[in-house]
Amino acid sequence: RKSLQVAEAYVDLADAQRQAKEYELAAENYLAAVEVYRSIDGPFTPLAIPPLTSLGDNYHEADDHVNAVASYTEARTVSRRVYGLHNEEQIELLDRMSRSLLDLNQLTEAEEQQVEALRLIQRSHPADSDAVLEALYKYAEWLGERLLFQLQRDQYSRALRIIRQTHGDRDVRQVKPMLGIGNAFREERNPAGPGLSALQDALALLLEQPERDAVAIATALRDLGDWAVAFGKTGYDGMEYQRAWELLGSAPNGEQLRREWFTGANYVLYEPISPRDLSTAPDAASGHVTVSFDIDVAGNSTNVMLVESTPVGLKDEAVLRHIRRSRFRPLMAEGQFVPGRNLAIQVNFRYLQEAVAGNEDRN
Repeated sequence: RKSLQVAEAYVDLADAQRQAKEYELAAENYLAAVEVYRSIDGPFTPLAIPPLTSLGDNYHEADDHVNAVASYTEARTVSRRVYGLHNEEQIELLDRMSRSLLDLNQLTEAEEQQVEALRLIQRSHPADSDAVLEALYKYAEWLGERLLFQLQRDQYSRALRIIRQTHGDRDVRQVKPMLGIGNAFREERNPAGPGLSALQDALALLLEQPERDAVAIATALRDLGDWAVAFGKTGYDGMEYQRAWELLGSAPNGEQLRREWFTGANYVLYEPISPRDLSTAPDAASGHVTVSFDIDVAGNSTNVMLVESTPVGLKDEAVLRHIRRSRFRPLMAEGQFVPGRNLAIQVNFRYLQEAVAGNEDRN
């Protein structure tokens, strides 16, 4: 019992040091806790999993992603030994490993962890279960964050097939993958008809339900409004946004959603920033560009201005062009569209060493 208290004290001290960004000291104490637990209960004690996980988080926050992956891998090895090769508790560790692998620019290895997490759910649950559907959505979202939009839509389409085969073609569960498909087209900047149709079909399905879900309908309306702003010509009247705003008035968390959806700078069409002079190496020099701008009631950016940048001048014009060409969700207050004033966005980069050197010479 005394040894357990010693291990817990090591963990508490490590947590405090990590909070203070004293990452090397925190790592030493997480490792000390692991050693104490193993001295009590053997090398594969489940008591070692939490401090090993925290050790990985500590390394990740310190940008030591190689050791982060190693710590998560060790924690997963213990989890599989104790709880079985296919236990679902290890999915949290797979997600952490994937995050650190991305920071190491190892996309293939990162995706392998996400695929393994999906397979673990598929092994443990019926193919038509809600658990499998949620795992498909999670993987789809991850693919979308990596800009792998066709693969993302493929996962949503798999979910649609499962729902239709199990529950019929008018089941409301289809709404989530339908919205996912539509939004994936928009985020790809692809105005293809199937994207808009998917959003419209989702709304129609929600409206035919005997008990209507105000937040779900508002979400579909918001997404249709985003499509109109992203791809429409001039003159969009904002009807879907206004209907969404009204519906949120009857929702328990409606005011919070109104603030999240209709204040600040929410992209509906993201213009890519040129990758020129940028590096994917985890140890590359970092920098940023901060810009301020307004948003008019049609979702266009105006008065786009540079606030500051580091290194000065290297990606300033690229970010200014990005903001000018992107489209944003119009802001609302009291159910009416209002201009957005003095908004700011900071874009962070990692730069090629030769680009930084060349920029310094020019300046």
